[in-house]
Amino acid sequence: MPTLNSTSKGKSPLAFFLLAAALGIPIFIFADVEVFPNIILFNFGAFLPVTAALILVYRKNRTAGMVELLKRSFDYKRIKSTIWYLPVFLVVPFTVSVQYGLALLRGKPVSSPHFSPWIIPIFLLLFIAALGEELGWMGYAFEPMQERLGAVKASILLGIIWALIHIPLFAPSGASPYWIMWQLTYIAATRVLFAWIYNNTGKSVFAVAIMHTLFNTLWLLFPRNAELAGLARPVFYNPRDLALTTLVLATTTTFLWGSKTLAQYKYARSSQPRDKRKT
Repeated sequence: MPTLNSTSKGKSPLAFFLLAAALGIPIFIFADVEVFPNIILFNFGAFLPVTAALILVYRKNRTAGMVELLKRSFDYKRIKSTIWYLPVFLVVPFTVSVQYGLALLRGKPVSSPHFSPWIIPIFLLLFIAALGEELGWMGYAFEPMQERLGAVKASILLGIIWALIHIPLFAPSGASPYWIMWQLTYIAATRVLFAWIYNNTGKSVFAVAIMHTLFNTLWLLFPRNAELAGLARPVFYNPRDLALTTLVLATTTTFLWGSKTLAQYKYARSSQPRDKRKT
Protein backbone atom coordinates (compact mmCIF):
# COMPACT_ATOMS: atom_id res chain seq x y z
CA MET A 1 0.00 0.00 0.00
CA PRO A 2 1.43 3.39 -0.95
CA THR A 3 2.10 5.58 2.08
CA LEU A 4 2.93 9.19 2.63
CA ASN A 5 6.66 9.64 3.10
CA SER A 6 9.32 12.23 3.70
CA THR A 7 9.69 13.26 0.05
CA SER A 8 7.84 16.47 0.91
CA LYS A 9 10.48 17.55 3.43
CA GLY A 10 11.66 21.08 2.79
CA LYS A 11 8.97 21.80 0.19
CA SER A 12 6.80 24.88 0.58
CA PRO A 13 3.52 24.88 -1.37
CA LEU A 14 2.94 28.52 -0.42
CA ALA A 15 6.30 29.59 -1.83
CA PHE A 16 5.56 27.52 -4.92
CA PHE A 17 2.19 29.16 -5.57
CA LEU A 18 3.49 32.66 -4.92
CA LEU A 19 6.48 32.15 -7.22
CA ALA A 20 4.35 30.60 -9.97
CA ALA A 21 1.91 33.52 -9.68
CA ALA A 22 4.73 36.05 -9.93
CA LEU A 23 6.19 34.31 -12.97
CA GLY A 24 2.74 34.19 -14.54
CA ILE A 25 1.92 37.90 -14.28
CA PRO A 26 3.29 38.84 -17.73
CA ILE A 27 1.73 35.75 -19.29
CA PHE A 28 -1.72 36.54 -17.93
CA ILE A 29 -1.43 40.23 -18.87
CA PHE A 30 -0.49 39.42 -22.46
CA ALA A 31 -2.40 36.11 -22.65
CA ASP A 32 -3.83 36.72 -26.13
CA VAL A 33 -0.55 37.78 -27.74
CA GLU A 34 0.37 35.40 -30.56
CA VAL A 35 4.06 34.47 -30.22
CA PHE A 36 4.00 31.75 -32.89
CA PRO A 37 1.40 31.04 -35.60
CA ASN A 38 -1.77 29.84 -33.83
CA ILE A 39 0.04 29.73 -30.48
CA ILE A 40 -0.78 32.41 -27.93
CA LEU A 41 1.38 33.31 -24.95
CA PHE A 42 -1.13 31.76 -22.52
CA ASN A 43 -0.13 28.28 -23.71
CA PHE A 44 3.30 28.76 -22.19
CA GLY A 45 1.63 29.10 -18.82
CA ALA A 46 1.68 25.29 -18.72
CA PHE A 47 5.38 25.50 -17.88
CA LEU A 48 4.99 27.88 -14.94
CA PRO A 49 4.52 25.07 -12.35
CA VAL A 50 7.67 23.19 -13.34
CA THR A 51 9.65 26.43 -13.61
CA ALA A 52 8.64 27.47 -10.08
CA ALA A 53 9.37 23.97 -8.75
CA LEU A 54 12.81 23.84 -10.39
CA ILE A 55 13.76 27.21 -8.93
CA LEU A 56 12.74 26.12 -5.44
CA VAL A 57 14.46 22.73 -5.55
CA TYR A 58 17.59 24.38 -6.93
CA ARG A 59 17.70 26.68 -3.92
CA LYS A 60 17.66 23.68 -1.61
CA ASN A 61 19.47 20.92 -3.50
CA ARG A 62 21.10 22.72 -6.42
CA THR A 63 21.42 20.94 -9.76
CA ALA A 64 20.97 17.49 -8.21
CA GLY A 65 17.51 18.47 -7.01
CA MET A 66 16.52 19.78 -10.43
CA VAL A 67 17.72 16.59 -12.12
CA GLU A 68 15.86 14.45 -9.61
CA LEU A 69 12.63 16.34 -10.25
CA LEU A 70 12.96 16.18 -14.04
CA LYS A 71 13.67 12.45 -13.88
CA ARG A 72 10.17 11.98 -12.52
CA SER A 73 8.87 12.78 -16.01
CA PHE A 74 9.35 9.10 -16.83
CA ASP A 75 9.07 7.47 -13.42
CA TYR A 76 6.87 4.65 -14.76
CA LYS A 77 8.97 2.13 -12.79
CA ARG A 78 7.13 3.36 -9.72
CA ILE A 79 3.99 1.70 -11.08
CA LYS A 80 4.41 -1.72 -9.49
CA SER A 81 0.89 -2.96 -10.23
CA THR A 82 0.22 -2.83 -13.96
CA ILE A 83 -3.54 -3.00 -13.34
CA TRP A 84 -3.37 0.74 -12.64
CA TYR A 85 -2.61 1.43 -16.29
CA LEU A 86 -6.29 0.68 -16.91
CA PRO A 87 -7.66 3.69 -15.01
CA VAL A 88 -4.76 5.82 -16.26
CA PHE A 89 -5.86 5.24 -19.85
CA LEU A 90 -9.60 4.65 -19.40
CA VAL A 91 -10.98 7.15 -16.86
CA VAL A 92 -10.89 10.15 -19.21
CA PRO A 93 -12.27 8.21 -22.22
CA PHE A 94 -15.04 6.99 -19.92
CA THR A 95 -16.10 10.56 -19.05
CA VAL A 96 -16.02 11.50 -22.74
CA SER A 97 -18.13 8.44 -23.61
CA VAL A 98 -20.68 9.31 -20.92
CA GLN A 99 -20.94 12.83 -22.33
CA TYR A 100 -21.36 11.45 -25.85
CA GLY A 101 -24.00 8.98 -24.72
CA LEU A 102 -25.99 11.61 -22.83
CA ALA A 103 -26.02 13.83 -25.91
CA LEU A 104 -27.37 10.95 -28.00
CA LEU A 105 -30.07 10.14 -25.43
CA ARG A 106 -31.21 13.76 -25.42
CA GLY A 107 -31.28 13.96 -29.21
CA LYS A 108 -28.56 16.60 -29.20
CA PRO A 109 -26.28 17.00 -32.24
CA VAL A 110 -23.12 14.93 -32.01
CA SER A 111 -20.07 14.51 -34.20
CA SER A 112 -18.16 11.34 -34.97
CA PRO A 113 -14.49 11.13 -33.94
CA HIS A 114 -11.98 11.68 -36.70
CA PHE A 115 -8.62 9.97 -36.32
CA SER A 116 -5.79 11.84 -38.01
CA PRO A 117 -2.05 11.01 -38.09
CA TRP A 118 -1.54 14.47 -36.60
CA ILE A 119 -3.03 13.29 -33.31
CA ILE A 120 0.22 11.46 -32.48
CA PRO A 121 2.58 14.49 -32.59
CA ILE A 122 -0.17 16.56 -30.92
CA PHE A 123 -0.37 13.99 -28.13
CA LEU A 124 3.41 14.17 -27.64
CA LEU A 125 3.37 17.98 -27.53
CA LEU A 126 0.51 17.98 -25.05
CA PHE A 127 2.32 15.36 -22.98
CA ILE A 128 5.29 17.72 -22.69
CA ALA A 129 2.92 20.50 -21.66
CA ALA A 130 1.28 18.18 -19.12
CA LEU A 131 4.68 17.43 -17.62
CA GLY A 132 5.25 21.17 -17.39
CA GLU A 133 2.25 21.28 -15.08
CA GLU A 134 2.41 17.98 -13.22
CA LEU A 135 6.09 18.17 -12.26
CA GLY A 136 5.03 21.24 -10.32
CA TRP A 137 1.49 20.36 -9.20
CA MET A 138 2.10 16.72 -8.20
CA GLY A 139 5.88 16.45 -8.20
CA TYR A 140 6.37 19.39 -5.86
CA ALA A 141 3.24 20.96 -4.33
CA PHE A 142 0.86 18.06 -3.74
CA GLU A 143 2.89 15.85 -1.40
CA PRO A 144 3.35 18.37 1.44
CA MET A 145 -0.26 19.46 0.98
CA GLN A 146 -1.64 15.95 1.41
CA GLU A 147 0.59 15.25 4.40
CA ARG A 148 -1.06 18.18 6.12
CA LEU A 149 -4.61 18.01 4.77
CA GLY A 150 -5.07 14.46 3.51
CA ALA A 151 -5.30 13.43 -0.11
CA VAL A 152 -8.86 14.52 -0.87
CA LYS A 153 -8.75 17.95 0.79
CA ALA A 154 -5.34 18.64 -0.74
CA SER A 155 -6.47 17.59 -4.21
CA ILE A 156 -9.62 19.71 -3.97
CA LEU A 157 -7.60 22.77 -2.93
CA LEU A 158 -5.04 22.14 -5.66
CA GLY A 159 -7.85 21.50 -8.13
CA ILE A 160 -9.49 24.83 -7.34
CA ILE A 161 -6.19 26.65 -7.90
CA TRP A 162 -5.64 24.70 -11.12
CA ALA A 163 -9.13 25.55 -12.31
CA LEU A 164 -8.93 29.26 -11.52
CA ILE A 165 -5.81 29.81 -13.59
CA HIS A 166 -7.80 28.71 -16.64
CA ILE A 167 -10.16 31.68 -16.40
CA PRO A 168 -8.02 33.85 -18.75
CA LEU A 169 -8.41 31.08 -21.34
CA PHE A 170 -12.19 30.74 -21.02
CA ALA A 171 -13.18 34.38 -20.45
CA PRO A 172 -12.45 35.64 -24.01
CA SER A 173 -13.81 32.46 -25.66
CA GLY A 174 -17.41 33.62 -25.84
CA ALA A 175 -18.53 31.03 -23.27
CA SER A 176 -21.24 32.04 -20.81
CA PRO A 177 -20.52 32.42 -17.06
CA TYR A 178 -22.67 29.30 -16.53
CA TRP A 179 -20.48 27.32 -18.94
CA ILE A 180 -17.30 28.59 -17.31
CA MET A 181 -18.59 27.78 -13.80
CA TRP A 182 -19.24 24.15 -14.69
CA GLN A 183 -16.00 23.89 -16.65
CA LEU A 184 -14.03 25.07 -13.62
CA THR A 185 -15.91 22.56 -11.45
CA TYR A 186 -15.05 19.80 -13.93
CA ILE A 187 -11.36 20.74 -13.89
CA ALA A 188 -11.20 20.94 -10.09
CA ALA A 189 -12.94 17.59 -9.60
CA THR A 190 -10.58 15.91 -12.06
CA ARG A 191 -7.66 16.71 -9.74
CA VAL A 192 -9.12 14.29 -7.16
CA LEU A 193 -8.90 11.52 -9.76
CA PHE A 194 -5.34 12.58 -10.58
CA ALA A 195 -4.46 12.30 -6.89
CA TRP A 196 -6.09 8.86 -6.74
CA ILE A 197 -3.96 7.71 -9.66
CA TYR A 198 -0.84 9.35 -8.23
CA ASN A 199 -1.06 7.68 -4.83
CA ASN A 200 -1.86 4.25 -6.26
CA THR A 201 0.95 4.22 -8.85
CA GLY A 202 3.78 4.74 -6.39
CA LYS A 203 3.42 8.52 -6.76
CA SER A 204 4.16 8.46 -10.47
CA VAL A 205 4.17 11.86 -12.16
CA PHE A 206 4.36 10.03 -15.49
CA ALA A 207 1.01 8.30 -14.82
CA VAL A 208 -0.72 11.58 -13.99
CA ALA A 209 0.85 13.31 -17.00
CA ILE A 210 -0.54 10.61 -19.32
CA MET A 211 -3.99 11.05 -17.82
CA HIS A 212 -3.67 14.84 -18.07
CA THR A 213 -2.67 14.52 -21.74
CA LEU A 214 -5.74 12.43 -22.50
CA PHE A 215 -7.81 15.06 -20.66
CA ASN A 216 -6.62 17.59 -23.25
CA THR A 217 -6.29 15.39 -26.34
CA LEU A 218 -9.46 13.33 -26.71
CA TRP A 219 -11.65 16.33 -27.52
CA LEU A 220 -9.41 17.07 -30.51
CA LEU A 221 -10.75 13.93 -32.17
CA PHE A 222 -14.09 15.65 -32.72
CA PRO A 223 -14.86 18.66 -34.95
CA ARG A 224 -14.64 21.93 -33.05
CA ASN A 225 -17.67 23.99 -32.01
CA ALA A 226 -17.32 27.27 -33.91
CA GLU A 227 -19.25 29.14 -31.20
CA LEU A 228 -16.39 28.71 -28.73
CA ALA A 229 -13.55 30.63 -30.33
CA GLY A 230 -10.13 29.30 -29.45
CA LEU A 231 -11.43 26.27 -27.53
CA ALA A 232 -11.11 22.81 -29.05
CA ARG A 233 -14.50 21.53 -27.90
CA PRO A 234 -17.01 19.50 -29.97
CA VAL A 235 -20.63 20.53 -30.48
CA PHE A 236 -21.91 18.02 -27.89
CA TYR A 237 -19.51 19.23 -25.18
CA ASN A 238 -21.38 19.95 -21.94
CA PRO A 239 -19.22 20.89 -18.92
CA ARG A 240 -22.14 20.43 -16.51
CA ASP A 241 -22.50 16.75 -17.43
CA LEU A 242 -18.73 16.30 -17.37
CA ALA A 243 -18.51 17.94 -13.95
CA LEU A 244 -21.30 15.82 -12.50
CA THR A 245 -19.83 12.62 -13.96
CA THR A 246 -16.40 13.47 -12.59
CA LEU A 247 -17.85 14.37 -9.18
CA VAL A 248 -19.53 10.97 -9.04
CA LEU A 249 -16.25 9.26 -9.90
CA ALA A 250 -14.33 11.35 -7.36
CA THR A 251 -16.90 10.61 -4.65
CA THR A 252 -16.82 6.90 -5.44
CA THR A 253 -13.03 6.68 -5.32
CA THR A 254 -13.01 8.64 -2.05
CA PHE A 255 -15.53 6.22 -0.52
CA LEU A 256 -13.66 3.13 -1.72
CA TRP A 257 -10.06 4.25 -1.17
CA GLY A 258 -10.43 6.63 1.77
CA SER A 259 -10.10 10.40 1.97
CA LYS A 260 -6.79 10.39 3.84
CA THR A 261 -4.64 8.74 1.17
CA LEU A 262 -7.01 7.63 -1.62
CA ALA A 263 -4.89 4.48 -1.55
CA GLN A 264 -6.46 2.23 1.08
CA TYR A 265 -9.06 0.16 -0.74
CA LYS A 266 -11.97 -0.41 1.61
CA TYR A 267 -12.68 -3.98 0.56
CA ALA A 268 -9.12 -5.22 0.15
CA ARG A 269 -8.52 -8.64 1.62
CA SER A 270 -6.34 -8.56 4.69
CA SER A 271 -2.97 -10.25 4.29
CA GLN A 272 -3.05 -11.26 7.97
CA PRO A 273 -4.27 -14.79 8.71
CA ARG A 274 -7.45 -15.04 10.71
CA ASP A 275 -7.09 -16.13 14.34
CA LYS A 276 -8.10 -19.68 14.87
CA ARG A 277 -11.03 -20.17 17.14
CA LYS A 278 -10.27 -21.91 20.37
CA THR A 279 -11.91 -25.26 20.79
